[in-house]
Amino acid sequence: MLYNYLYNMSTLEEDLVEIIDLLNFTFSSKFVDKWSFKYGKRLPSLYQIRLLKSLDTRKPLKMQTLYKFLVVDSGFNKEVIESFLEDVDYEIYFPIIKGKLKDI
Repeated sequence: MLYNYLYNMSTLEEDLVEIIDLLNFTFSSKFVDKWSFKYGKRLPSLYQIRLLKSLDTRKPLKMQTLYKFLVVDSGFNKEVIESFLEDVDYEIYFPIIKGKLKDI
């Protein structure tokens, strides 16, 4: 029983470190630089803003809301957005981003 508890705590700590590392990278200029060659600086920056807003409000960001923001409100082509979201591997941001691209 104690072993399971300690093992679960270790796994939880590892998961927390991974998510913190992911968020640190996502909100850094390195993230924008990495994706700016393919998508320009505006798209990765808008993605960062939406993720920050979600964290600030402590509400998950629905994929449909993110997609609408990037396509309709920001004027990007839907194929570009789908490619960008796949490239950044949006699923690793769960539970911050909820939903699947295929469901849109």
